[in-house]
Amino acid sequence: MAEKVTLLFNISFALALASLAAAAADYLFKEKAPRRLTPALLGLCWLALTAGLALLWARLGRPPLANQYESLLTMLWFIFPLSAYFYRRFPVPEALWPAAFAAPVLMGVAGLLDKTARPLMPALRSDWLIFHVLSSMAAYAAFALAAIAAAAALARKKTAEDEELLLRLAKLGFAFLTLGIVTGSVWAETAWGAWWSWDPKETWSLLTWLAYAAALHLRKRGWHAHKFAITLIACFALVLFTYFGVNFLLSGMHSYA
Repeated sequence: MAEKVTLLFNISFALALASLAAAAADYLFKEKAPRRLTPALLGLCWLALTAGLALLWARLGRPPLANQYESLLTMLWFIFPLSAYFYRRFPVPEALWPAAFAAPVLMGVAGLLDKTARPLMPALRSDWLIFHVLSSMAAYAAFALAAIAAAAALARKKTAEDEELLLRLAKLGFAFLTLGIVTGSVWAETAWGAWWSWDPKETWSLLTWLAYAAALHLRKRGWHAHKFAITLIACFALVLFTYFGVNFLLSGMHSYA
């Protein structure tokens, strides 16, 4: 079964690269490029990833959410439905470009991580694992799409046109992150006997939450278009440190993640 899982992930990666090439062609050649190719390739990539995660779940006998490799693939899994949803709301190619860029990058990073499947720690043997990790990864997926879309809008000098897309992605990510912090606190109380322990992961998650809360507030106060796009990119730097930096540079109760 391990070989089948690897094959499906490799197929997903190949389709992700193909979707990036299709998105690039769409950007460079505009009306001469087949517009339906990028969403079709992203859809096939998501199906292959879904099948691979399902087989991995069956092989492990638990949800594939216990380490950074597994959680990163789960984050990637959310990239596709979120992108498809906003593509339907904003039916322009630009709504799919962030997903086409994020998919091969995240899969490439996942390929560099430790894939060793280990028994779950006692603290992880809880139903809260699913709620907490899924909501957190959904938040990070939305924030990643928002940051990439913001960078693309700045490069194209169309931040005003794309601002509604950026705002909705940021709000969705903020809602999921709020849910992730709340479910994490409930889980911490059942696992460690405390709602909040100022663990590095907890602390940086809170700082990330405050940063996005400030970004959304500042937009209401007049930080539109260009300023809002830059703010979302800056906030995503906190997401990257919370997800990657804390794991590699700081030790704590979340070191396994």
